Amino acid sequence: MNELSYRQIQNELKKRQLNSNGKKNIIVKRLKIAYEKEIKNQSSYVTKFHDLPNEIYRDIFDYLLSFNIIHSFYGLNHRLNEIIQNIPMKLNFNNLNKIEYKRILKYIVPKIINQTMAIDLGESSKIISCFSSSCYSEFVIDLFIQSFNLIQFSNLRFLSLTALNQKQLETLFLIIPNMSSLRSLRLLEQNYCCSSNETICKLVLANNSHYSIDKSNHLTHVFIETNPPFKILTLLHKYFINKISFDYIQINIRCALYFYVHALACLDCNGLSNLISNMNYFKIDVTIGTFQSMFELIRRFSKIHHLSVKTTLQAYANGHQWAELLAQMPNIIKLDLDIHLDSYKSDQELQTFQTKFWFARQWIVQCIKSQSNCSECKIIHRSI
Repeated sequence: MNELSYRQIQNELKKRQLNSNGKKNIIVKRLKIAYEKEIKNQSSYVTKFHDLPNEIYRDIFDYLLSFNIIHSFYGLNHRLNEIIQNIPMKLNFNNLNKIEYKRILKYIVPKIINQTMAIDLGESSKIISCFSSSCYSEFVIDLFIQSFNLIQFSNLRFLSLTALNQKQLETLFLIIPNMSSLRSLRLLEQNYCCSSNETICKLVLANNSHYSIDKSNHLTHVFIETNPPFKILTLLHKYFINKISFDYIQINIRCALYFYVHALACLDCNGLSNLISNMNYFKIDVTIGTFQSMFELIRRFSKIHHLSVKTTLQAYANGHQWAELLAQMPNIIKLDLDIHLDSYKSDQELQTFQTKFWFARQWIVQCIKSQSNCSECKIIHRSI
């Protein structure tokens, strides 16, 4: 019984139901020794960091910056090295000062070029304190481009850049057609955190309403935040027309509120349409302004098949004006409307959508009361 464990001795004691014949004391003594030994073993076994499974390491690394992973964990042991060498890296240089940024570019980035999946350039809260707001992003982008050729990042799927100057844009647009792994491009015309410009509308131009980046095998998605005179859009059309056709372009348009009436007039709708392969879907989310300027913009995309509009502006809740617009767009076969308004006017507004024009197309528009606020509702239509 010397080799019995604590649990085995305990079971043996119960099974025999020994009385005080001398044997019980021996078994109890062995039981006590076995128990103390097991408690000692359990207390001495504490999970160490290196005992964690690989999945936990990957979850931890998801919360850390790539260069912090390399600086803090790479080289500690062979297992960590193997894990680090097989995880996707995301480069974001926020909260770095100028010295840290240069050091990262020199010593860290070269080690993870083939693993880099996403790069975000142009914003750094510490670097901006060393430069004027007009040139700090240019410094970040220039130094990166001088240090590396973006084509070196053979697995780069997502690229985001903020406040590029025209020369940087032109250089970038010459390189992008050769970046075979790139799927999504995000361009912010300036650092809008420090801007008084407001978002007046959000546009989506696509070849269908169910676009997915994950299913694409080439650069098909572009997100742009811009303001008049739309410098990025002009260069995008100049360099990419007949070279790259996108499946999806999202544009957030910002400008000073006093300028919003004229902001959309200089938008090159034909140029944008030519950048989309078989464009038939147009979505707009508008928060400011009258319906006239927005209707004029929609009218300029006359060939689309699917129109989606979302707004909180009362002026859009007029079925007669929508009927006049849609009558000039014979290709539209699907219409999605989501118009929020005050409920006390909802019945009056809804009646304007109950005319021969709407019934002939079997476009049934409904008014849905808000559950969270009894004074609000929305006029809604979804084409099947």
